[in-house]
Amino acid sequence: MEVRARKTLIIFVNVIIISSILIFVALYSGYESKAAYKRQIEHFENITVTMEHVTKNYLEGEQRICDVWANYINNKNMTIEDAADYIRASHVLASTSAHLIFLETLTGFSTRPKQGTSDDYAVSYERVDLLEDVSWIDEIGKSINVTRTYTNPMNGEQSLAFCNRITLRDPEKETSVAALLLRVIPVSELEQKWVFPQVEFVNAEYSMIDADGDYIIKGYSFKNSSFFEFYKSYNTTDTSSTKELFDKITSSTDTISMLDSHGQERILAFTPVASTAGWTLLSLVPSKDLNVDIENWFLVGVISVGLLILFVLDLFHMLYLNKRLGIAAREADLANKAKTDFLSTMSHDIRTPMNAIIGLTAIAEKNLPEVESTAESLRKIGLASNHLLTLINDILDISKVESGKLKLSPMTFSIVETVENLVNISQPMIKEKNIEFSFHIDHMEKEYLYTDQLRLNQIYINILSNSIKYTEPGGRVSVDMRKEASTVPGCTKLIYIVSDTGIGMSPEFIETMYQPFSRQTDSRVNSIQGTGLGLAITKKMVDLMGGTIECESEQGGGNHLHRRT
Repeated sequence: MEVRARKTLIIFVNVIIISSILIFVALYSGYESKAAYKRQIEHFENITVTMEHVTKNYLEGEQRICDVWANYINNKNMTIEDAADYIRASHVLASTSAHLIFLETLTGFSTRPKQGTSDDYAVSYERVDLLEDVSWIDEIGKSINVTRTYTNPMNGEQSLAFCNRITLRDPEKETSVAALLLRVIPVSELEQKWVFPQVEFVNAEYSMIDADGDYIIKGYSFKNSSFFEFYKSYNTTDTSSTKELFDKITSSTDTISMLDSHGQERILAFTPVASTAGWTLLSLVPSKDLNVDIENWFLVGVISVGLLILFVLDLFHMLYLNKRLGIAAREADLANKAKTDFLSTMSHDIRTPMNAIIGLTAIAEKNLPEVESTAESLRKIGLASNHLLTLINDILDISKVESGKLKLSPMTFSIVETVENLVNISQPMIKEKNIEFSFHIDHMEKEYLYTDQLRLNQIYINILSNSIKYTEPGGRVSVDMRKEASTVPGCTKLIYIVSDTGIGMSPEFIETMYQPFSRQTDSRVNSIQGTGLGLAITKKMVDLMGGTIECESEQGGGNHLHRRT
């Protein structure tokens, strides 16, 4: 009886302990899940604010180009034909165009011909409900004058237009005529800049609305012709609270929960676009995407201790488990340190081109009447901007690389301009370190190629910049680029070889050099800025293009890196 009572007591105690642990785990997990969900919402809101900054900078940059054109046209007292010729000569992007519209007739010229023709440059806005009221267009340089989205009458694309008032000369009447300059850009250009850098937000999408709730740019899940109508159609509302909510959306930064057209809960983050008059950036993501699985080592410890008390597990087995947990914790610390070092390095690398852009912009503003000086400053700003874009793309691309979602976007471009940009970007570091530098091109009969120019630039810049960074002052770096026949019809094989007299790499590091955040263990390497991402991204891009990348190196003997695409 006593033994049976003791067993019963033990069973009862075990049940109490198990029940207590399970109740504690359930309560604590619920608390952690709610806290994690709240953190995810805050993170999503911060990402939306970041994308507003990207949008603001993009709008300001495009408006600045439009301002430069307008100033030049006004200062030179041009006819509409002269202005069209000037802008055609200034175009850099094939996707953009400019329309010169007389205010009196709402007709004029386009710098690119109508789709399907080669010589029809006439454009009319008489049937486009866009320029009936132009009072919102401010003086040149004072604000961003950008339209809502509309259908480009020349090619039928959904587009935005950056505007300025201009005065054109009528050669027949010898009088000045009021007109508008429209720098027309497809909406797809802006949408390409709206990419979430976090994998967990792959289902998120953006829209932009004006103060009345009408869409400037519309995501596919945003229904109705107005966001406010969309909200009222699928969410229970009353007049007073709805007006208060809509005022909040168009004037502040926050998040709310709402239902979409399928009755599913979504999180809406909103923030005003600072560079516009009354526009608001909206981002929408399914609520389920913000529910993340929580791994909490504290819960694991409580359960482990509870099971230890309950079942008296083997001491050595528990020590083994604890040792494994310690290893995992150290690995987690190393991973966190790698990410921290990465952020620190990237901040330093981004600051350099940003300082150049700010300084050159100030010089350009002070020398606006001097066209050649301003043009040179703008050209250098473009080079620094391309370098900055490459750095930012490293941050955005690494998540795509790790998730297998990195895609190519081919386009026609000049390999000569690519080589020139490559040399210009490398010159400051080459001069600073007094490196002997040579660039040899052979068998490049065709200037224009069709591939992903941005990815090709990243590959070339990553390889060359690594070679320069790890070559000591007074060393030598050489680049050999040539073309060979390809076995694929209609394709060309590019050979890109970078050689240097740098510090070299050990055989052990060469085996892991394409892994993210990997850098060789060397006191000289530790003193050089580097993210550990460049080669990982480069290898993935080369693979996507169907090419190969090889490296020959020895410590103290320099590197010889081959890339074939």
